[in-house]
This record gives sequence, C-alpha cells and structure tokens, in this order.
Amino acid sequence: MTDIFDDIFDESSALQNINTETGKTLSGMVNDLRNVEKQIADAEEHLKVLKSEKHKLSVENIPMLMDEMGLERVDVDGLTVSRKMMVHASIPAANKERAFEWLRDNNCDDIIKNDVTCSFGKGQDNLAGDVVGMLRARGFEPATKTHVHPSTLKAFVKERFVEGKPIDLDLFGAFISNVAEIKRKS
Repeated sequence: MTDIFDDIFDESSALQNINTETGKTLSGMVNDLRNVEKQIADAEEHLKVLKSEKHKLSVENIPMLMDEMGLERVDVDGLTVSRKMMVHASIPAANKERAFEWLRDNNCDDIIKNDVTCSFGKGQDNLAGDVVGMLRARGFEPATKTHVHPSTLKAFVKERFVEGKPIDLDLFGAFISNVAEIKRKS
C-alpha cells in the first residue's frame, strides 16, 4: 500500500515543478504537432488525388487519343511520348487450382514453383539438409507451397498475349493496357 502512496506523492511533486511558461510551451508544442499531423494528412490526400489524375492521363486519356490518331510515338515540347504495354497479373486464390491445371494442360507448368519448408526444434540442425522423404520418415510433416512468382506470371501473360497464344486473362487475374511513357528528348 505504501508504494501506491509513494507514486501519488512523486507525481504531485512533479506537477509542482511545472510553471505557467512551461505549460504554455508544452501546449504550444502539442498544437504544433497536431497542425503538422493535419498538414501531412492533407498532403497525403492531395498526393492521392495527383496520383489518380496521373493514372487517368497516362493509362487512359493519352494512350486512347494516341490510338485514335494512330500514333505509337510523338514528340511534344521537347518530350518523347510513346505507348508502352503494361501487364498486371496475380492469380486470385479462388482460381489457383484451375490456373495451375490450365498451365499443366498447356505445357506451361515450368513457371510453377514448389516450395517445401519444415521447422526444426532445438538441436535438430543436422536434419535441415535432409530431403522431404527423410523428414516424413522421421515424423516431420513439411509444409508445401505451390506458386508462380509475380514477375514470372507477368512475363508469361505478356509473352502469350504478344505471340497471340490463347490465355484466359480472368483466370490469371490479368489485364493488359497501354500506358503513356514520357521521356525528355536527348
């Protein structure tokens, strides 16, 4: 019980050391911090709007107008604007098994990766180098993960699209668009 009273007396004596000027300084700093936090939030919101505007111009408006004009590249005010293919792909979890089946059925399963992992307890360092069969024989059950690396998937989708080979873009969570790429003329 005396510890609680000691804590109360320590805090009250600490409060006695705060003078009016120090309190005003602290209050001012708290207000400054709140103002800076608000400015950061406003700047982040403004940046979000600018990024959205940039995306609309570079992915939608400029490529569409260049398409209408039949242009792949144009020079404007010392800048070179060219259309560039942009590929996004990420296999949705719901499509994973069907997508892997499609890859296997179409002889494209070389892009599927299989990771095998197992956790070892203290003193089992020597077992880490054993193969999966040896782990199972010793009573361990390794976790496995089958996946396609995102960069590999994007390259695969782009290659099939460019070569005119069949691919189900929805199955692979993929979409292809053109994007305006701007470079300063050299």
